[in-house]
Amino acid sequence: MRLLYPISFPQLLFIGFLLVSIPPVLTLVDGYFALNRLSTKAELAITHATAATRDSRLIDEHVTGLERLARQQLVLNDTQSLEAYSRRHTQFLETSRRLQQEVHFSEIDAKLARLLSIENGVWQHLQQPNLAQFQADSLDQPFGQMNTIAASIVDQADARIEADTQALKTESAAARHRMLQRLWMLVPVSLLVSIGITVLIRFPFLQIEQAMRQLGEGRFKEVIRISGPKDMVILGRRLDWLRSRLAELDEQKTRLLHHVSHELKTPLTALQEGTSLLSDEVSGPLTGEQREVVQILRTNCQRLRKLIENLLDYSGLRNRPAPLNRTKLKLDELVQQIIADQKLAATARGVSVTANTSGLALYADRDKLAVVLDNLISNALKFSPAGGRVEILAQAEDKRVMIQVCDNGPGIAAAVATEMFEPFVQGPPPEGNPVRGSGLGLSIVRELVTAHGGTVELLPNTPSGTCACIRLPSQETMTS
Repeated sequence: MRLLYPISFPQLLFIGFLLVSIPPVLTLVDGYFALNRLSTKAELAITHATAATRDSRLIDEHVTGLERLARQQLVLNDTQSLEAYSRRHTQFLETSRRLQQEVHFSEIDAKLARLLSIENGVWQHLQQPNLAQFQADSLDQPFGQMNTIAASIVDQADARIEADTQALKTESAAARHRMLQRLWMLVPVSLLVSIGITVLIRFPFLQIEQAMRQLGEGRFKEVIRISGPKDMVILGRRLDWLRSRLAELDEQKTRLLHHVSHELKTPLTALQEGTSLLSDEVSGPLTGEQREVVQILRTNCQRLRKLIENLLDYSGLRNRPAPLNRTKLKLDELVQQIIADQKLAATARGVSVTANTSGLALYADRDKLAVVLDNLISNALKFSPAGGRVEILAQAEDKRVMIQVCDNGPGIAAAVATEMFEPFVQGPPPEGNPVRGSGLGLSIVRELVTAHGGTVELLPNTPSGTCACIRLPSQETMTS
């Protein structure tokens, strides 16, 4: 599945920041509107509560005032007293209407209607022309009822205010709960969006890192493709162009090595034949000094031949890897043969060579495995101190055979152990032997071991030195 990317990497970053910021922004906007609604309701509730408290108590005061004025009118029965009651009556009506508008509660509305009806009856009686016949005790019942109703209205208004306050608290708690839920939802959503954007951003860089590692390891046949924003795709094309150029240069280098090696081999053969004739005293007897010079020539000719053979082997492996001729072989016999071939070199340095291969057998190309072991044992002898020891160990693992060639020389730092398998990379020369090799021995080892489907690595030995460890498929793996 191909991921969809914007045009450029800066656009990808901008979209990423935008997507990550959307959830918290939406949560903040929702919280703002919820808080705004809650504050509006709270303001209205406070306004209505204040007005209801004031007017309900004012009605109670009006009822008391009306009763006092009504009794005064019964005593005085004059126009001035009636006008005073009329003004109070008007204020009472206005307060009642205002309270009805502020408190929308059926029980209070019914009680206000009843209160207005009783007060209106009293007002009608006070306006009668025969008011003198109206007894004062006749006001006890209506005003008693009015006082009871007014007190009940005050209680109902207080209860209504308490109910509205409780509802406001409940809604506030619900709003806080919703906000908390959204915050809990915001965390995983933001985390998932962040992870998704990180993956989108990181994926092209992982491909670039893999491509750089591919180039560094010399794997020039694999085409480099970078997916992602357009500028990353263009960078991938540039890296692939670099891969093509490096592949051409590597091929030219290999061809040059191959040609130079062949060209050097012909005069080297003539030199070897000439030194052999001189050593055999075909042209006449030699003095002691002349024999020493001839021996130096023969030694360097052999060393030069070994270097050229390494160049040819590496060139052949890189250009045209030969097919493996796998046969069943006994590891003991092959190791002992190579130890015998290296006996003179071991004796010259005073190094003992021991082998413990446990009678193992495996399927492998005998000649190529011999080259691998010969290179590893030769290196171990070269870097072992005088009087040192080289151990060859082998044991069966899960469907594999592990072979170790260990020395007790100066060892190789872990940081550069992997680089030692690269072509022409050499460690410090062994003590007492400043002559350096070609730097191709371990490269040839890696090529041949990889061709067998195995692995090779350099590990530190205890207490000092290096262990070259190779793992090859066992007999059971090859026959399965």
